[in-house]
Amino acid sequence: NSIDHLTMAEGNMSMSDLLPLVAAALNDEAAADAAKELATAREERDTSHKVEVLRAINDGDDKVYEDGETIVYGSALFEDGQYHPRNEDDWKIQLNKSRNICRLEDLRDCHICVGGGIAIASLDELSNESHGWVNGDETDHPDLDGDACSIKIEFCPQSTILTFFIRGWPEAEWKAVMEEEDAYAEHDIIPFLVENVAVQYPEAIVEFKSIKFSAKKIHGALKRLLPPKRKEQVRADREKRKIAREGRQEVVEFVESYLQARGILSEHHQTRMILGILWIKGFKTRTEANDDVILRFIAACEQSPGVFDSDDGEEVFTTLMQYLREQFGSDQDDHMEES
Repeated sequence: NSIDHLTMAEGNMSMSDLLPLVAAALNDEAAADAAKELATAREERDTSHKVEVLRAINDGDDKVYEDGETIVYGSALFEDGQYHPRNEDDWKIQLNKSRNICRLEDLRDCHICVGGGIAIASLDELSNESHGWVNGDETDHPDLDGDACSIKIEFCPQSTILTFFIRGWPEAEWKAVMEEEDAYAEHDIIPFLVENVAVQYPEAIVEFKSIKFSAKKIHGALKRLLPPKRKEQVRADREKRKIAREGRQEVVEFVESYLQARGILSEHHQTRMILGILWIKGFKTRTEANDDVILRFIAACEQSPGVFDSDDGEEVFTTLMQYLREQFGSDQDDHMEES
């Protein structure tokens, strides 16, 4: 205690001289206590707002062990998420990697938790509606390298998607699994990974990367947990996404109605390919200039063998891209400016 450190000389001072020293010591203690209380309150607040992937260790049965160890493998604050750039209906949260290492064989013990440990989805057993895929190197995470394989698990009916990487599973092996249609059942992907891959490669580990929530399912949480300034940003972003979605829908209806009027009964993948390439090239809204380019593009598709008369999606894509290169050149940035 700082009061106890007053010297004997200070003890010989008058009471009026001592009062400022005592007041300063008390203020220091009060400030320190207030700082500790504030830090504790912030920690409790962050814990209640966290989304985590953790492992609750027990003896392998359904009993609850209060003294059992809980290991966090990845976490982030709910409000640090953002709307997915390619799907405005998803709220995506990038997980911060912890120092703890999750072995693939321990995957079944892992849970997605909120509010300090309340499980909203578990990897121990997927419901019949839930499923997962081996995505390999097909992911929107930039840190995926040749040593990792991307996995996605979708939990239904919550529409929550967990993405994680597996390291230590040879690329040739997971590529072979992707090519084999009956390698695993989508709703049994966890048993496949734990009982097959982890047994064959016991050193394989898991890195949890992100969690996506359906924005419709968490609308209340978005309203309550986001700070005021962040909430304003989200609202503005949502309005911008709404306008963009309406613009894209107008293009979809324009293309589909034109194809019908021309008597062209295209397959779904052909229409989707045409729309996808138009969007990549910047034609996401209807304007007089854009409509003209879209109509010329479709007309060229009609005259090009391998588009509407082909069931091969790759052939359709190659033909469409060849037309765009002939019309607009290979420099996408120049064409984006022109459009």
